[in-house]
Amino acid sequence: MKIICASFQCESNSRAKTHPQKYDFEYFKGEDIFKKLVVKDVFEKAGYEVVPAIYAVALPAGTVEKDIYFYYAEEILETVKENSDADGIYIFFHGSMEVEEIGSGELYLLKEIRKIVSEKCVISLTMDAHANITDELCNYANIVCGFKTVPHTDQAESQLRAANCLIKALKSGEKPIMYIQRVPFLLKNDTLLTREEPLKTLIEETLCLEQQESIYSANLFLGHCWIDAPNTSASTVVCAANEETAKSVAKNLANKLWATRKIYRFKIEAESVEKSVELALMGKENRIFVTDSGDNTTAGAEGESTEMLELFLKSNTEKRICVAGITDPELVEAFWDKKDGEEVFVNKFGKKATVKSHGNILGWGKELIGRSLCLSFGNIDAVFAEKRCAFIEKRNFDEARVDLLSYEVVTVKLGYLFQELKPFADREIFALSMGASCVELEKLGLKKIIRPMYPLDEFEWEA
Repeated sequence: MKIICASFQCESNSRAKTHPQKYDFEYFKGEDIFKKLVVKDVFEKAGYEVVPAIYAVALPAGTVEKDIYFYYAEEILETVKENSDADGIYIFFHGSMEVEEIGSGELYLLKEIRKIVSEKCVISLTMDAHANITDELCNYANIVCGFKTVPHTDQAESQLRAANCLIKALKSGEKPIMYIQRVPFLLKNDTLLTREEPLKTLIEETLCLEQQESIYSANLFLGHCWIDAPNTSASTVVCAANEETAKSVAKNLANKLWATRKIYRFKIEAESVEKSVELALMGKENRIFVTDSGDNTTAGAEGESTEMLELFLKSNTEKRICVAGITDPELVEAFWDKKDGEEVFVNKFGKKATVKSHGNILGWGKELIGRSLCLSFGNIDAVFAEKRCAFIEKRNFDEARVDLLSYEVVTVKLGYLFQELKPFADREIFALSMGASCVELEKLGLKKIIRPMYPLDEFEWEA
């Protein structure tokens, strides 16, 4: 009895200019993939031979170009061809990978896999809560287990749920039925938090449903608004022992999710860039974080915007400020040979600055991927990075050789603040900035989505 394991992920952003390249993917092959995937022990303890393929995961970026996509997809397909007698396949996807001229990267790969393996082979998937589920997914996969947390904290648990569901199906001889119910709404991702109502109660209901013997998984997928594609929307997906159960439960969950569509609001202050800067400068809290949401690198944006830095520079404030993670390889290279404490002139701002520190930047897998350079404009520090990155935890600041705890205002290129940074934030402000990850849906110019779509359209709907 044999199970193939793999992971291939890149969350796409149709508005982003930067397409992921090979070096953007954290890559492991063979047994090394289990440095990242946690399912091996579960399968082996159940008596299965585990066949590793690859683990290829990139920071969210623009749409994936075909040659990059096929470079990794073909490696997975080669493993499947060499083990076409596999009883099961486990894949950890994101669920919102958009490939140029192809569409859903997940769907294409599953179609190709199904051409190789037997009809009896059971395919189980883990997917991000922001997956845009394609209607055809149910024709090629049997089980999907989505994250139940936003912000995401249950990646490992979601892998194990999908693994255990696969084992259950193989041991019982059942072929689970997947039912997908599209829910025609597309909301600001950063308002959809599972620790808050109404999602908190809905997620708890899915957990209760999964205690039923006939239900393998019950999922709420909240959609990913920065991909302009026909499958972009929320959905409910239920995998069960029979179609009747899967369908009725998925429709019931869909109607409950639809009923909440007007409730979602930002749980923190969400203001224009100018107002966010003003509030941060006026604030009395010990440390205020401002998220530059339109340039959010964890949603695929480039991280290049200097708008917030320039506003702080014009403010003549005496507060200690750090603007972290501006992508600017040319600036890093231009001043890299300067010593700490040396004065430089930065043409793009028309200002003198002092080189504060030479440091490193962390990749999506927390490995060192390049250089950072911190310049001080008086009491305002700016951390420039030679590669796109995300400052999501204190270690990002430590590697850049800046003291997070010394600042009164910190700007990061995120949406909602990652859990790892929350202990350092006495106040959070969400800046509604423009850019590839702008959260104002009416400004995204979505043309390929299926209409009507709330809130772009006002209409009644029932599953």
